[in-house]
Amino acid sequence: MEKFLAIALGGALGAILRVYVSEGVMHKIGLAFPYGTMAVNLIGCLLIGLCLGAYILRPDWPEWIRFLLVAGGLGAFTTFSTFAFELLDLLLGGQYGQALMYGGIQLIGGLLLCWVGILITRAVL
Repeated sequence: MEKFLAIALGGALGAILRVYVSEGVMHKIGLAFPYGTMAVNLIGCLLIGLCLGAYILRPDWPEWIRFLLVAGGLGAFTTFSTFAFELLDLLLGGQYGQALMYGGIQLIGGLLLCWVGILITRAVL
C-alpha cells in the first residue's frame, strides 16, 4: 500500500509541476513551437538520471522514495505521449525540419542529460 500511495502522491505533484513548467516556458517564449514539452522532457531526463544515479549508489534507501520520485513524480512530469503527438503533428503538417529538430533534441538531449544526472550523482555521493 505504501508503494501505491508514494506513486499517487508523486504523480499528483509531478503532473502539477509539468503543467506549471510547460506553461511557464510557453508563456515566456510565446511561440507556436512546443518548447514547453521539450523543456519538461529534458529536465525530466536530467532529474531521472539524478534520482536513479543516487539509487544505484545508495541501494539501501527506502524503496518508497524511488516510487515517489521516479514512478510517480517523474512519470507524471515527463510527457512522452505529448511529445509523440506533437512530433506527429509537425510531420503531418509537412514541417519536417522542425520535426527533426524537435525529435532530435529531445532524444539526444534526453539521453545526454540522463547520463549527466548519473555523473553528477556519482560525483556528489
